[in-house]
Amino acid sequence: MPACKMGYVNKCRPSGGEVNPICATVEKISRLIKGLVLILHTFMKPFRFIFLFTFIFCMALPAVAKVNPLTYGIPADSLRINGTAADSLTRLLENHPFLQERTVHNAIERLRPFPDKTTDFYLVLTLCLLLGLIRFIDPRYFRNVWQAFLNPAQGTRQLREKLEGAPLSNLLMNLFFTMVGGAYLYYAFVSGTPQRPAGISPSLMVTLLIAGVMAIYLAKYAMIRFSGWAFRLEEVTTHYIFNVFLINKILAVFLLPFVIILAFAGPTLLQPAVITSLVVVVALFVNRYVRSWRVFGSLFQFSKFHFFTYLCASELLPMAILMKLLVRGLLY
Repeated sequence: MPACKMGYVNKCRPSGGEVNPICATVEKISRLIKGLVLILHTFMKPFRFIFLFTFIFCMALPAVAKVNPLTYGIPADSLRINGTAADSLTRLLENHPFLQERTVHNAIERLRPFPDKTTDFYLVLTLCLLLGLIRFIDPRYFRNVWQAFLNPAQGTRQLREKLEGAPLSNLLMNLFFTMVGGAYLYYAFVSGTPQRPAGISPSLMVTLLIAGVMAIYLAKYAMIRFSGWAFRLEEVTTHYIFNVFLINKILAVFLLPFVIILAFAGPTLLQPAVITSLVVVVALFVNRYVRSWRVFGSLFQFSKFHFFTYLCASELLPMAILMKLLVRGLLY
C-alpha cells in the first residue's frame, strides 16, 4: 500500500476530502516501477543461468595487454639482453666442471636376499625355555650333574642314585640333548656348505636330524640294556649308560651357545665357532670313552680291537648315517 495511504493519510487527504496531487504522482510512479520489475523478473528467469555462465567464462579468460615502452619513455635497447652477455653465460655453462662430466651414474639398488630366520628363532627360543624349565623344576639336579661330571671316582653310586631319583628331569635333559644335537649338526654343516637348491625344507631337515639323534640313542639304550640282561652284566651296563647320558647332558649345555651363534652370527664368526665347538665335542667324547674304558676295561683287556669295533658300531656308524642324510637332504 503506498506511503500516502499508510503513513501520511492526513497529508494526502485533508479534512476536506481532496487528494494531494504530489502523493498521487508518487503512487503512480511506484506502481510503474513495480510493474517493470515484475515484467523483467518474469522475462529473465529462464535465462539467468545463461548469464551467470557467460559472466564466469568471461572472468576466466586470460587478459592480454601489450605495453608500448616508448609511451613511458623507456628506451627499446634496455629491454633487450646484450648478445655478449648471453654468449658469456653460455660459455660459462659449457665450461662448468660439474656439467662437463659425461659419466652416467646408475643409482639402482642391487637386490639383497633376506634370510628368513623365523624357524631358527623359535627353535632357539624353545631350547632356552626347555633348559630354563628343567632348572626351575629341580634346581639341585644341575648341581648333582656337575658333581658327577667333575668327580667321576668319588661317590659315583650315590650321585647316580640322586640323578636317577629325578626321572622327569632326566627325561627332559635327554630330550634337550637330542634337540641341541640335531640343531648343531644342521647349523654346523650348513655354515661350511655352499647354498644350493634343496629338496627338503630347513625346518623339516632339523626335525629329521633331531628324530635321528633320538632314534640312535634309543636304539643304543635298548641294545645295551638287552646285552646286560643277556650276559648278566646289569651293573656294568647300568654304569656305562649313566656315563654316556651324563656326558650327553653336559655336551648339550655346552653346545647351546654355539647353536645360537651358528644360527644368527655373521660369516666372520661361523668358522671360529665351528672349530671351537668341535674341540669341545671331541674333548667330551674322549672323556666319555675314557669313562667307558674304566667300565669295560676288564672285559676288553685281552683284545682292544673288540673295543675299537664297538666304538665304530655304536658311535661312528650312526653319525655317518646322519651325515649322509644331511648331505642328501641339503645338496641333492
